[in-house]
Amino acid sequence: MKKLIPLVVIVSLVALLAGNAEQLEAQNGRFDFGHGITLEYHIVPFDNKVFRQKGGEIGPVYGVDGGGPPSTKLEKLVLRRGKSVTQLEVSCMYEPAAGKMLKSQLHVRLINARSMTLTGSFSDAAGSYVAKWLIVDGIGVRTILSDDPEIVSCVESHPE
Repeated sequence: MKKLIPLVVIVSLVALLAGNAEQLEAQNGRFDFGHGITLEYHIVPFDNKVFRQKGGEIGPVYGVDGGGPPSTKLEKLVLRRGKSVTQLEVSCMYEPAAGKMLKSQLHVRLINARSMTLTGSFSDAAGSYVAKWLIVDGIGVRTILSDDPEIVSCVESHPE
């Protein structure tokens, strides 16, 4: 009987954790940066089947420490400036926030009438990474995607 109790506890914990993993929901949001600039985001639960099918080899994974599968994936970032709509590159970006994404994670810098940068700092409280995009005439290019501590610190200190 004493051996059965730890087994029941372990099975219960695994069932509870599996149940919580299934309860992750997609998250949509929108931030207004003024000057007619808005950013829409879409975060989705990560499909662990993909991780298992590929033997854990899903390419570069930013936002996850320890080699396990991520729980969420940044699916979409759309920058709007006036009538211009720019889909930003978000491949390899996982665990973008611990809970809800915050506007304070992002910084927009207007360069001139045709161009701007968007800088983001992403973390689920375990692994941190930064990304930066240059947007010119409605075309976006991701210029930085790094989890290098020196780069993360530099970008977070000077998001412009």
